[in-house]
Amino acid sequence: MLPSVAEIPADSRRQKAAALFDLLANVPNSIAVVEKVLEIWPEHAAYLFTNFQARSPAMMAAAEAAATAARRLMNGREISYAADYRWTCDRLREEELHFHRNGRYRLSSYAAAETEVYSDAQYMARYINGLLLTQVLWFNHVGTLEMFLSRFLAAAEEPFDYLEIGPGHGLMVYFVACAAACRSIEAWDVSEVSISETRAALRQLGVAKPVVLTAVDILKAELPDRAYDRIVISEVLEHLERPEDALRKLRRVIRPNGRLFVNVPINSPSPDHIYLLSNPQDVGELVERAGFSVESMELFATQGKPIEKALKNKISISAGVIARVAPLKS
Repeated sequence: MLPSVAEIPADSRRQKAAALFDLLANVPNSIAVVEKVLEIWPEHAAYLFTNFQARSPAMMAAAEAAATAARRLMNGREISYAADYRWTCDRLREEELHFHRNGRYRLSSYAAAETEVYSDAQYMARYINGLLLTQVLWFNHVGTLEMFLSRFLAAAEEPFDYLEIGPGHGLMVYFVACAAACRSIEAWDVSEVSISETRAALRQLGVAKPVVLTAVDILKAELPDRAYDRIVISEVLEHLERPEDALRKLRRVIRPNGRLFVNVPINSPSPDHIYLLSNPQDVGELVERAGFSVESMELFATQGKPIEKALKNKISISAGVIARVAPLKS
């Protein structure tokens, strides 16, 4: 659960903040992000300390890379983004309360999410800004990013063609564009507005390699004639009523020796999450029903909590999956 906004004694806040900055001594861009968040939300220091303390050196490096990119995207608007991060955490806490009281996500259809969230431009702007900072601040989000960088992207030694579904802020596209082996990049999103925002973000990040951005609903689209070596679908499946159908479409455009990276949350209520995955078995079965074989799955719970405890208490877990094409059944 995210922490409440209950007042914490000032001495305790100062102690936690000091300990937090000691942890971050060698990651200056992470420090810069944290400083702005604590200006807006000083009580958050203890939560952030726990999130950073649990990280491996590789995760600290991944968070610093994300922080470096995020600061380019914020471009002097760090305080505004920090305020939106706190606002987003408040919205997520409301969803968590509903989830733990009722055992289900509040919304169950894309139409409901469209009405309440996606069609509200002001809401979406704050929500997206807040989520950007989670890529630096939250243990579970940093864990899947480090997995993507170290065990998916870095493992692609031969030239590869890349496709991403739902590129968002463009962070993964940015890191892929920096890879020498990357031959081509495409990204699809259901929203024309989101595609425009991704395009602007990639310009802000200084991505020089050509990126083909297309507004397409993966559940309805006619698929291209071409195929891809590396496909990523990160934090998208939980927004779909039929996530298996999306994965089946990707199965048709991935090359035989290609690899799929899936990042999907377990027990993770959010204002626009509609498809609930309750345990790692649900995740593995979803991927395999779509025609893939799971090569590896890594689990990262909120604040680095033990996975068994997180599952028992229905605490949010991010699941990272690397999969390959499974032989078609006769």
